[in-house]
Amino acid sequence: MAPSLLSHDFLAKPAAHIAASRVNFTEQGLPCYDGAYAVVLDHALTHDECETLVKAAEASTTEGWERAMVNVGGGQQAMIEDIRCCGRIIWDDHDVVSRIFRRIESVPEVREVLRLDNAPGIVGKGPLKRGEVWRFTRCNERMRFLRYTGGEYFRPHCDGTYETPDRSERSYVTLHLYLNDHRPRRKEIQAMLPEEREQAEAVPLVGGSTTFYSRDMSKEVKVLPKAGRILLFQHRSLIHEGAEVVSGVKHTMRTDLMYALDKGENA
Repeated sequence: MAPSLLSHDFLAKPAAHIAASRVNFTEQGLPCYDGAYAVVLDHALTHDECETLVKAAEASTTEGWERAMVNVGGGQQAMIEDIRCCGRIIWDDHDVVSRIFRRIESVPEVREVLRLDNAPGIVGKGPLKRGEVWRFTRCNERMRFLRYTGGEYFRPHCDGTYETPDRSERSYVTLHLYLNDHRPRRKEIQAMLPEEREQAEAVPLVGGSTTFYSRDMSKEVKVLPKAGRILLFQHRSLIHEGAEVVSGVKHTMRTDLMYALDKGENA
């Protein structure tokens, strides 16, 4: 990270109060995901911190918001806008993701996935049969900042597991940070001409929820975008989408929780 992008004290202080709530899929009409891991953490970042992070992401590249791609297997990506239609900035920075994770690491609902032992819903049945235990090592340094404007979306999908080239670590849990909500970005508004400011404030963010679907796509559970909110959820088996943004702009950042094998059948 270039020194000018973020100050040394960015996110240095703990969050004032993080409100954690588990997504209870059974109670909310998706019993097919009974026991699946998904947690909403509110107030992890402030509005100002979210604005600062978006600005830093934009400053990390000279290419601006490029069109997001879709993983098509074999380490390859393709632009398929029928599936994924939004802008993206990729920013690799170990320090920044570590600062973000430190904000939430002491929350009990987060601590429960720092060691995956007897967790077939998250890691699969194979690791369970082999007696494997996976421990959290770090957040993936690859931050994918996403920008959705009116009419843009990411159609239903499941997140895939990422394995490092040396195969020593793999991802099992998605970290999704929402960077704005219905409020316009304050610093953007201040920089506008009066007539532009009036128009921007009149177009709040509408739509753009993260929506989990039942396997037959007949039922859904929505998590609404809210600045500073983090959604943690297991990669495995959870069908979800970035619902279409009806109006306004949605900014988010997605990364992963990485794990290493701690104990196997030969340990």
